[in-house]
Amino acid sequence: MTLHKQIFAVVLLALFLRVLNFSFPAFTGEEASIAFRGHTLSMGVDELGRSFPYLFNSQYDYRLPLTSYVSALGAIFFGKSELAARIPFIIIGLVLVLLTYKVSTQLSAKKSFHIFSTFIVATSPVLIFASKVPNESIIATTLLLLLFYLLNKDRLNLVLIFLTIIFLISTSKFAWFILAPFVIYTVFIYRNTLNLRDKLKLSLISLTFAILAFAFFLQIPQGTRSLSENNLSLFSDITITNGINRIRGQGRESGWPPILGKMLVNKSHFFAAGSLHWLSNMQPAVFFSQFDENANLSFAGMGAFPKITIIPAIIGILFLIRIKSSKFLLYPFLIALPSALVYPQFSPEIVILTLPFVAYIIAFGFLRINRIFRGLILTLMMLELFINFLFLFPQVKLTNDFRPEWIKPIVREAFNLSDTAQVFISDDITWDITSFIEWYTPFNPEDAFLDIPYPYKFRQTNLGKIKLVGASDSFRSCGLGENSKFFSSKRDLDRAKDLNSIQATSTYLNSRKEVAVYFIEKGVCIN
Repeated sequence: MTLHKQIFAVVLLALFLRVLNFSFPAFTGEEASIAFRGHTLSMGVDELGRSFPYLFNSQYDYRLPLTSYVSALGAIFFGKSELAARIPFIIIGLVLVLLTYKVSTQLSAKKSFHIFSTFIVATSPVLIFASKVPNESIIATTLLLLLFYLLNKDRLNLVLIFLTIIFLISTSKFAWFILAPFVIYTVFIYRNTLNLRDKLKLSLISLTFAILAFAFFLQIPQGTRSLSENNLSLFSDITITNGINRIRGQGRESGWPPILGKMLVNKSHFFAAGSLHWLSNMQPAVFFSQFDENANLSFAGMGAFPKITIIPAIIGILFLIRIKSSKFLLYPFLIALPSALVYPQFSPEIVILTLPFVAYIIAFGFLRINRIFRGLILTLMMLELFINFLFLFPQVKLTNDFRPEWIKPIVREAFNLSDTAQVFISDDITWDITSFIEWYTPFNPEDAFLDIPYPYKFRQTNLGKIKLVGASDSFRSCGLGENSKFFSSKRDLDRAKDLNSIQATSTYLNSRKEVAVYFIEKGVCIN
């Protein structure tokens, strides 16, 4: 079989793995929000009624534009449907697989290396996950690898490099931190055959765009707060501040001069902690054992790659060191650099960006393994992957709170009842239930339109005849002529029981077969 036919077979395998169990994984609230926004953008406005904005809302940060507009492409062709929400990201995942092959031809002349690296990316559990849900990580990973490919071509295409950089900084704020170091390292250290003029030109372009992205973002209301809370928590996390004050207080009790405490113990002291956190994001357990604690971006008990691939990974590292190509080994660490700034949270979205580069290291290791042992490793890889794909119940159960498949019948019933009654829903049933209502029902977007130019951490609680009930809302008995239906959490059920003759008439279960929602058919209204 020729190389091109083998690559085509790998791409078909990648497609199969991404359409198998098409509706798995269920969406998180954030992913449902992007899917719904793509639907509204296909009609010219976002979910708040703004015409083609360049910044979007989420419950924890501003959202950059490219991911939402990519989602809109699916809605243009397939309307408001699961196919529309998933197909653009499946296609991008397949582009990443093809791009992996193209880059592999730059790294080695060996055809087996091209096959192994492409196969590893095609079967990575994390990249399969990221290719099936609306998210920025798969787009940013593809663009970053494309940038690497363009920077290492014999003939530079400045127009394509320019466009790739623009798309990259329009996808993820983490790219702003990575872009300039990535380009400078590539042109000055990894690929040192370019002339000095081209090196300086490319470095200046990347640095300029990174600075412009920061400068523009800081002019936006809440922009500084957004960076501080979500991307620079090393400098703003309350526990870090408390730790500094605690050590300074102990110093004063011990008789230190206050000025000495300020000099010795300050936020620069925590750069060491941030650096350790950066390295902890790159530990073998993340790649080969459990990618994230909540199994939100991979299968339960699986890393970014099947466990057995740790053997070729170690061999690949030793091989690259032996042939004096260790400069390539620094790419995963360079790309993961922003995780030092978001200490102490684990940063799986950043680690995803490193996966193609780690896959190449694993592929180099495969080259040094004899055919029989190599075949055994490949067999075990596929066996682990398909076992996890075929037995999804543990995964669904584990991600009960993050990917609530069970929420669909609840929000659909609530929407149907809103035709004839006022419907109340507790806002703590699951995270960001508004997005599930908007996405999983025939919800009219105009019922949520608001005049908010830059919504930062905004929560939509009024959806026409559906209202979300928060912990601060108070209950009363409904008056004459008031018709309401209440989908209550345990929190609000206890409060509603204080009213006379109020009881739940039915319940809904979550993925763990626990009661998640209590339906109160009548009698509860909100002040």
